[in-house]
Amino acid sequence: MKIVIGLAGKIGAGKGTVAEYLKKKYKAKQLVYSDILSDVLRRLDLPVTRENLQALGKCLREGLGKDVLVNAMKADVGRGRAEVKLIDGIRYVNEVEMLRTFPHNVLIFVDAPLDVRYERAKKRGEKGEAHTTPAEFMDRENAATEKELDEVKKRADYVLQNTGTIEELHGQMRQLMKGKAY
Repeated sequence: MKIVIGLAGKIGAGKGTVAEYLKKKYKAKQLVYSDILSDVLRRLDLPVTRENLQALGKCLREGLGKDVLVNAMKADVGRGRAEVKLIDGIRYVNEVEMLRTFPHNVLIFVDAPLDVRYERAKKRGEKGEAHTTPAEFMDRENAATEKELDEVKKRADYVLQNTGTIEELHGQMRQLMKGKAY
């Protein structure tokens, strides 16, 4: 692998759109923190909702140590031969610290205003969000899994403001990726 890209942002900011761009344009191998949790929820025959993902993540961190998911992700990044690895869903400072252990790394934070993110989350309907009320969305914004995102944003190499079109976001990504060692 030549570069490891970390992707962070609040719910509905556009991380998935950036990830799809990197997979298509640079053949990035996408590794998603929530996939680790989703695997466990499916094995337990529980619905993969944002609430369950957040609760399971909290239980694992409290019960098995704050680095349990970080260690699993680091092992996943080390597998395979992809030139570009994408760690999607960085939410904690220790996850940023793990990203920084790779010689060539970059942390991208995708941002958008609250009202835009709420509408996007409702429209995509993932993780049980199709019928989410504004109050429920705010509750999810204030969950323990979201508490360190402001600090993660401060540590980002790039902050993309995703308030326009997909083409504009892709343009920001093209500019960002110029000159990267991938």
